[in-house]
Amino acid sequence: MKWKKEFQGLEGEENLKIQGFHGSYLKQVLTCIGVVFSCGLLWVLMSSKKRFYMHCTHYECSLKEAEKVFLVDTYGQEYISKVKRPRGKLSSSQTFFYYKKMKYCWDEKEEKFVSVTGLNIQVCSELLSLSKGLDSEEARKRFQFYGPNSMRVEVTPVISLLLREIRSPFYMYQSFTVIIWFLQLYYQFGICIIILSVISVSATVWETRKQSRSLRNAVRTESVATVLRNGEEIHVSSEELVPGDVLVLSQCPFVMFCDAVLISGNCVVNESMLTGESTPITKLPISEDSCAPFDVQTNKRSVLSCGTEVLLCRSTDTDGVRAVVYRTGFSTSKGELVRSILFPKPVGLKLYSDLLKCMLIFFLLGTVPVIYTAVISIQLRVYVGEALLFVLNVVTFFVPPSLPAVLTSINEQAQRRLRKQGIFCLNSRYINFAGGLDVVCFDKTGTLTEDDLDILAAVPVQDQKFESAVLNLDQISSEDVIKAMATCHSLARIDGEVRGYNLDQKMFKLTGWGLQEPTLGSERAFDYIPPRIVSGQTSSGKEESVAIVKLFPFESSLKRMSVVTQTQGSDRFDVFLKGAPELVTTLCRKETVPDDVLEVLAYYSSQGFRVIALALKHLTKDISWKEVQKLTRDYLENDLEFLGLVVLENKLKPETIPALNTLKNADIRSVMVTGDNLLTAITVSKKCGIIEERDSVVIIKAGLVPNFKSTFKHMLQVSYKYVNFPILKENGALKDMILEKSNGNFDDTYVPIEEQCHVAMDGETFNLIRQYDSELLEKVVLKGAIFARMLPEHKLYLIESFQNLGYHVGMCGDGANDCGALKTAHTGVSLSMAEASVAAPFTSTQQNVQCIPTVIREGRVTLVSTYDSFRYMVCYTFSFLLAIVFLFWDGQRPSDGAYVTIDIVLNLAPPFLFGATTAYHRLSKKQPPRSILSFIPSFSVISFLLIQIAVHSFAYSYCRQQTWYEPFTFDRENAFAPNASYTGTTLLTTNMMTYVTGAAIFASGPPYRNNFFSNRLYVGVLIAEFILVAYLTLSPPEFMIHFLNFKRAPVVSYHFTLYAVTFGVLVFCFIYEKYFVQGFLSKYVVPACQRRRGPVRKYEKLQQKLRQESWPPVNQCSGD
Repeated sequence: MKWKKEFQGLEGEENLKIQGFHGSYLKQVLTCIGVVFSCGLLWVLMSSKKRFYMHCTHYECSLKEAEKVFLVDTYGQEYISKVKRPRGKLSSSQTFFYYKKMKYCWDEKEEKFVSVTGLNIQVCSELLSLSKGLDSEEARKRFQFYGPNSMRVEVTPVISLLLREIRSPFYMYQSFTVIIWFLQLYYQFGICIIILSVISVSATVWETRKQSRSLRNAVRTESVATVLRNGEEIHVSSEELVPGDVLVLSQCPFVMFCDAVLISGNCVVNESMLTGESTPITKLPISEDSCAPFDVQTNKRSVLSCGTEVLLCRSTDTDGVRAVVYRTGFSTSKGELVRSILFPKPVGLKLYSDLLKCMLIFFLLGTVPVIYTAVISIQLRVYVGEALLFVLNVVTFFVPPSLPAVLTSINEQAQRRLRKQGIFCLNSRYINFAGGLDVVCFDKTGTLTEDDLDILAAVPVQDQKFESAVLNLDQISSEDVIKAMATCHSLARIDGEVRGYNLDQKMFKLTGWGLQEPTLGSERAFDYIPPRIVSGQTSSGKEESVAIVKLFPFESSLKRMSVVTQTQGSDRFDVFLKGAPELVTTLCRKETVPDDVLEVLAYYSSQGFRVIALALKHLTKDISWKEVQKLTRDYLENDLEFLGLVVLENKLKPETIPALNTLKNADIRSVMVTGDNLLTAITVSKKCGIIEERDSVVIIKAGLVPNFKSTFKHMLQVSYKYVNFPILKENGALKDMILEKSNGNFDDTYVPIEEQCHVAMDGETFNLIRQYDSELLEKVVLKGAIFARMLPEHKLYLIESFQNLGYHVGMCGDGANDCGALKTAHTGVSLSMAEASVAAPFTSTQQNVQCIPTVIREGRVTLVSTYDSFRYMVCYTFSFLLAIVFLFWDGQRPSDGAYVTIDIVLNLAPPFLFGATTAYHRLSKKQPPRSILSFIPSFSVISFLLIQIAVHSFAYSYCRQQTWYEPFTFDRENAFAPNASYTGTTLLTTNMMTYVTGAAIFASGPPYRNNFFSNRLYVGVLIAEFILVAYLTLSPPEFMIHFLNFKRAPVVSYHFTLYAVTFGVLVFCFIYEKYFVQGFLSKYVVPACQRRRGPVRKYEKLQQKLRQESWPPVNQCSGD
């Protein structure tokens, strides 16, 4: 059946598909019988395939009649939810189910399930109409519909986690092998495997439960809230809040327990839980415009998000500070974050899929020894039961039984090393991903550069001309510039300290003014209670107090902020605005903006400085305080007077250049993704080495123009231009300082030297290209080095665009607006310890990008250690199987003592110690193979096994050619008894040296891991095994001869010859692996074949195509 016909879309989830099922007692009984007769295999299949389980136990029906629903999300993940129906004669609209913690109710009219999120608000006036609160009956009904305002994270029971782990193919295979060994009375290794499996599963279950408990404790919040019910203020539990309740906010600080919209008063909040940004943010009441549309993103400055800390509440009228509950529970912003952690985007674990493929291949190859064993059993006339048991024993050699425990051990050791270096990993499976990174995207401020901004100078404007840059702000003659810097901010005094954005704090501190919260005296001075008052000396030395009447906080989408102020004793209000210069100039009157403003801006930006523009507007005297509160932002932020520029310096962190050079030397591409000015980002990119000095940079600009030739209203118009950095023709003090900082090294223009061409663009251009030209998007992503003015969603889209080209992408940010990108990247590293960073796989206590090379090095060593241990274990199991096959030719089998020696003494420790070798100190240009099935690992294993086949064949035939050789006599009545024989002794001593050889040659060293000699424990084990094998081969004591069931040759020289051959094979394999496989083949043959084959990955094919097309079209580039 086709999916489109089977499934119906679910309201609120466009790509989610749902199908109804009704239980069938007959199917359930038959399924239980099938589980018993299949020895649990049917249960394993149903556990992994939920769709199959539903068809085995239920029959399909309409959604209206469904007892359970089967859901498939965007990523193909399957879920089953139980439909809950009301009892009695309640409305059928209360039929619902939960999916990923969200409630979906049956809509009788639409005949489908719809999501229950919160208030359905279209315009702001709807929220204001709820200002009187709910009555008790309405609150009860809403509580019944929406449910409690809580986020309960269930910690999965241990038994459920255990069942989830052991039903994997590897553990099911382990269970099979242990049962076979116990039937053969081979308890020793079976018990070892059980112990290792219990440790491995326990570690996984413990890690999972630890994360669940930590998340549960982090989101578990219950407190007392004050709400309006029946027109009165009452105290209720926060879990009893429902959408539509009116909160009365007073006592601070406290943590918000729901999403609410502010309808009166102001609040200062800390949103670090959601954004990673610990800077206090001012929240303002919702617009009173009855026609103003309401949208959470558009009106986010009025939304108090769940989980954010309310630091300060300011009342501006008699109503106090009030907010309407908008969303509760898991539908809140914090709930979305929690759900993204509980139900993350599935990680494409290629390693796991490769292991499953290998398992399938081994089973296919294993059919040969199985058939061989069956045929020999028939020829020897072995009893059916014993023959079947021996054939099943052969199957236990197909997959290394300790593989899951070894992989867990390697990841845990890497996680421990990262922790020692101050890097915490939420899930050890992600460490492997870091080993294959091709691209790393970096946020700028706080990541590559320092958080702090140093104000370098102010450049005032007088009579439409820039004055000389002023390094000492005491020298500023313009009082308006001083007032703009002192008032245009969202700072607040909390616990006696002025807190807010770092930029605001720097500018305010430089003015020398003070900030105070409103008092009763303020009301007498200004005829109203202003939210905040600043006071200080103007340039004329006069003491003034200025009230900040209204605030429009900084919006990244608007790139500006503004305030309405009133100076004490003045009868008019003033508007001060600051923001991105290229935007502020468009809001000012042309006669106040200098003609060379773009040249000046380009000059300062080209030196890597951040530039802020200031502007002013005087309101008419007839506007009252109440009228000011109703004026819109669009009205106030127009027809302004341009005041000048403030130049700030954002220094690189000292670790930035060395870390990026390390990545560059390893051919790992670095990309800057920032919200800052484009020219500033380009300059910082040059300083930190993302762009070489001799490389050319092309800025791409895109816009929409009318399209008259198509049905589409608009078409994309793209322009290209080289970056030119003009020098300002002035002799000011700032230029002298810049000359001093740059040692006089810069030219008037940047001359393109085509070493390499990089693309730079802003977020608006990137988003337009993403929406209108997917082919061009791939090109700009391939060539892009700087993406500036990027919004949080733009960063996420960029990461996805890299991934769509086949790149393995890393993202490093300080947590501010980077959460989405950090979660989407293959390897996300947060430099913030804020609560939101729990979504990033890695969190670094080192507040710099030096952690990125460290994570990549550990990722590579983990990946290579995994490959090495896998190669060793595969060769161990198949080499042992080889000996078993040779012995079985005339009905022999090893003794239990030989099994114990080979399985436990010789082969148990080495694979667990592979992961103890530390990472190599340098990052190599050559990346480790991305797959276990790559040519080099596969060729290494196959060639090693072929050599061992030859050696075992030689040893077997050499033994039979001796004059003293006595053939083994098979006894049907005592089949497979471990009787001593010359061939058995020869094959097993030869076989033992195989494991020493494997341990020596599969422990790879540089360029990913340190030499295995640095792993002292591993070297000690290897030496001990070498001595033990030599001892058992040349001169074993009597008790060992009896324990291993050996039969010594009468000629001592025979054993020395045999040892000399196996030792020679060890030396040959070591040289062969190091110089031929890892040397000649890996460094010369494979690269030559890859060049001959051509590009494979999508980005490699695109690179080849662009070289032929000479993109970007540099001939069309202008050099403004």
